[in-house]
Amino acid sequence: METRLIKDSTGFASLEPFWNRLVAESVANTCHSTFEWLFTWWKHFGADKRLLLIAACEDGVPAGLAPLYADAGAAGFRDLHFIGQGLSDYADFITPRDRPNVAEALVSALLDLRSSWDGLDLEEIPAQSPNRGLLDHAIDAGSVPAVWQTTVQCPYLPIETGWEPFYATMGKGFRHEVRNKLNRWNNRSSGRIEGLELRYVDRREADGAFLNEVVTLSDQRRSADGHRSPFLNHPDQEFLREVLPLMGRRNQLRVGELRSGNTLLAFMLAFHWEGIVYTWNTQYDPAFAAYSLGRIALVSFAEQSFREGCHELNFMRGEEPYKLQWTSLCKTNLALRTERTAQPAGDTQTPPRRGMVQATRGERST
Repeated sequence: METRLIKDSTGFASLEPFWNRLVAESVANTCHSTFEWLFTWWKHFGADKRLLLIAACEDGVPAGLAPLYADAGAAGFRDLHFIGQGLSDYADFITPRDRPNVAEALVSALLDLRSSWDGLDLEEIPAQSPNRGLLDHAIDAGSVPAVWQTTVQCPYLPIETGWEPFYATMGKGFRHEVRNKLNRWNNRSSGRIEGLELRYVDRREADGAFLNEVVTLSDQRRSADGHRSPFLNHPDQEFLREVLPLMGRRNQLRVGELRSGNTLLAFMLAFHWEGIVYTWNTQYDPAFAAYSLGRIALVSFAEQSFREGCHELNFMRGEEPYKLQWTSLCKTNLALRTERTAQPAGDTQTPPRRGMVQATRGERST
């Protein structure tokens, strides 16, 4: 086992042939550890940062990855972060599930680079990650005073039955409200798109025209109630305009749309990776808030995921009430932070999502 330090985008790009296979076999097997997500993030946000991407190799072939960078934080301290941090819901070392020696090699290499960083700010590590113990060892060996903090809970729904038996468990009140809202829409006698029934569209790719619609819809919502969205923040929007079409071309994107005629009224944007669907952003036209279009879009999207044969619907970070209508199961995310960067005791909420700017994804709109 040997390790290599990747310090530039060219070296980063050279890992693409190996990257996603390693992710699929790793403890970091999520949509936000994929090459598409992280390399595109680095292209858009890495200009003023120092890449510290470590690859553990056997016979010259990568066997594990530590996707890290350092930047100048408060008072000039160089803090370590995961590539993608801020816009990613999950992060970790990309290491095989049954090969602790690979993770050990990465941690050892990280300690050898101790002169390149001063502190830790590693967010969204799953609490069940086997790498936690190795990171504790790095803290002790490197004399880095750091603490683990809970950032957020991530609701998820295992898909273990067909759609019909599952939907029956949602309760009569929930199902009645969905039917009632649909009936109200179809029976209404006024409105700017009068007489057009709602149409659900299953989208697997995202082109510029669709993303323009998403931006317009997000802007309408912001104008109505101040709701924030990464699609309205720069450079987050530029990142999303590149990464979403790329992930779509590689079958990693799922979007459920509600349209009336050709008009986009609501959407649920999600990622698809290794049989899990990760809901990431949702929005609706505020002019039709009374019709609960966000809820209708999610019901249709969930049904599509069930029928596609996915084995989990992952609502990602945040305990918004609408998510907890679907499941009581949650995974816990942690952050490993140097004491000077740690949040105050009792503050268990993750900071707002960010690329370089503060942003939220608009998940509370369903």
